[in-house]
Amino acid sequence: MMSTFPHPSYARRVLAPNFEQTKTYLVPAMLFATRAHIVMLVRQKILERATGRLLLNGLRALETEGVRDVVYDGKYEDLFFYLEHRLGELTSEEAVGNVQIARSRNDLGGTLCRWVARERALALLQAINAFRARILTMARAHVETLMPGYTHTQPAQPTTLAHYLGAVAAFLERDAARLQSAYARVNLCPLGAVAFTTTGFPIDRALVADLLGFDAPVENSYDAVGGADYQVEVAGVVQVAAASLSRFATDLLFWATQEAGALRIGDAFVQISSIMPQKRNPVVLEHARTQLGYLYADAQAVFTLHHNAPLGDVNDVEDPIYRPLFRMLDYAIGVYELLDAVLASATWNIVHLAARAAEGFTTATELADTLVREARLPFRAAHRVVAQLVRDALAQKLTPRDIRASHLDAAAQQVLGRALGLSDAIVRESLDARHFVATRAIPGGPAQQAMSAVIARQSAQLEQDVAWHNDRVARLAQAQERLQKEIEAIG
Repeated sequence: MMSTFPHPSYARRVLAPNFEQTKTYLVPAMLFATRAHIVMLVRQKILERATGRLLLNGLRALETEGVRDVVYDGKYEDLFFYLEHRLGELTSEEAVGNVQIARSRNDLGGTLCRWVARERALALLQAINAFRARILTMARAHVETLMPGYTHTQPAQPTTLAHYLGAVAAFLERDAARLQSAYARVNLCPLGAVAFTTTGFPIDRALVADLLGFDAPVENSYDAVGGADYQVEVAGVVQVAAASLSRFATDLLFWATQEAGALRIGDAFVQISSIMPQKRNPVVLEHARTQLGYLYADAQAVFTLHHNAPLGDVNDVEDPIYRPLFRMLDYAIGVYELLDAVLASATWNIVHLAARAAEGFTTATELADTLVREARLPFRAAHRVVAQLVRDALAQKLTPRDIRASHLDAAAQQVLGRALGLSDAIVRESLDARHFVATRAIPGGPAQQAMSAVIARQSAQLEQDVAWHNDRVARLAQAQERLQKEIEAIG
């Protein structure tokens, strides 16, 4: 019976994959966190300046040589212990032995996860904001572009492309707001919690947090190590965003079909058939949809790993969760960037959309409203009259353009027992798609003036959100500058 650590199966299935994952995601954060910790130990006179200088120089050499080619061989339990060993070779065994004063893999691991999560969250926010800018630019160009609006996947009422795109911009704005809110709970520093009870050494947790760009230390040391709800919150925010974005991608796929004929994707994103010469497949949208599926599954994995895990230092919310958490964020960033590029290449069939806007008597609601205003009918009575008119027109194969006052009077005679006496001009205007949109000018409606006001407000909010993002990125850069000055002061 094998008793030497690690067992080959354990090494192959757990330790080696974790080693590679740490190389992929955590090394830069680990080096920065170690530098900040050493600076703090020197500032607090817990570590001699000469020792701190030696260790910081060793970390610089370690960063230069990198770990890309290092392969897990079982000699060291994980990459943390390998880096500690290598730092000892570059400095001295005595010096490296003091790096872990008032620090544990527990508080370090939580710090590294939050570091990467905030980095990816800011990159995701940038991608969302860029996509919002694309959508709003497109909306401004199409405030007068008529299109059919859909309910239950069927043409319902005329609207404009700007009105639809404004709805997309609205959920993207909410996604950005949720991500900004979550960032405040991500950007807290666990270092100084040590195993989970802090330490007897007079460390300065606030200094370390500041040098690493965190807003503050995690207040409770048990929470700093055991609490990981920020992971679930980020997963939830991304999952909500993916749900909305997938609905938009589904609409784009529909509009790109020959049957819909509304959207043409640029050739750079279109693939051909291996056998059918005529095919022009906008499969990029299918790939976007599948990547949203991967993202959704990874987000759910984060939730599942948290389920029933004890509150404390447990692997469920440490190494095993990094892969789905970070991969989820990477997929999200990629999908926004991909769809942004797709829309930049796309063209809308404006003439076709306008023609489709009034087909199928989608303006019938406005005719019913007109009967309320002009004929003083209760709306339910007007609804029945127009419904009868539509049934008669479809039976006679008439289009909205063919309808005259006489057709309306015939329907009213069947329903009410009397004619209404409206003019042909009123009937024709009521069934006109452009008139339908123009009359819906109250806030939130598709009329040009109302929609332009919404786009202006959404654009102003986007500017604020871009400024928020840029400010957070600048704060992180400034923290690195402060850390570098502290390192230089040590020598």
